[in-house]
Amino acid sequence: MTIEESTMADHPDLEQVAEARRRLAAHTELPLAYWILFAAASVLIAGLPIWTSLLPGSGHYLQWALVGVVLVSVVYAVVQRRRSGVYLPRRVTSYPGARLLWISTLAATGAGYLGISALVDRGLTGLALAALVPVAAVMLVGHVLTRSAMRRSIQDGRATP
Repeated sequence: MTIEESTMADHPDLEQVAEARRRLAAHTELPLAYWILFAAASVLIAGLPIWTSLLPGSGHYLQWALVGVVLVSVVYAVVQRRRSGVYLPRRVTSYPGARLLWISTLAATGAGYLGISALVDRGLTGLALAALVPVAAVMLVGHVLTRSAMRRSIQDGRATP
C-alpha cells in the first residue's frame, strides 16, 4: 500500500471526493458515433478549399452543410447536458491540462488549412487532397487528446467554472 492509498484509506471523505470526480469526469467521454461524425466533419471543414474548387457554385451548399454540422453539435451538447444533469464548463480554457493541447491543435489545423488553400490556389488539387488526410487526422487526434486532458483535469480537481 502506498502512502497515498493509506492516506485515502484513513480519510473516507477523500475517497468520496475522488469517486465523485471520477463520475463527473465520465461525462466528458463521448460516444463512438460522435467521433465518427467529427471525423467526417473534419474532412469536410479541412477540405473546404478543395470542395469549392472542384464543385463550382457549390460554396453556398457547403456553407449550409457547415451550419448544419454546427447546429447538430450544439443540439447534441444541450440535449446531453440536460439529460445527464451535469453542467461542465464549456470553455476549454477552464481545464488547465487541456489548454496547451487545444491551442496546439488549433495552430496545426490552421496551418494545415492555409497549406491546403495555398496548394489549391496553385492548382495542385491532387497534392491538396493528399494533405487533407493528415490535416483531418491532426484535427481528430487533437480533439481526442484535448477531451482526455479535460477528463484528467476534472479528476484532479483542477477544472474552473
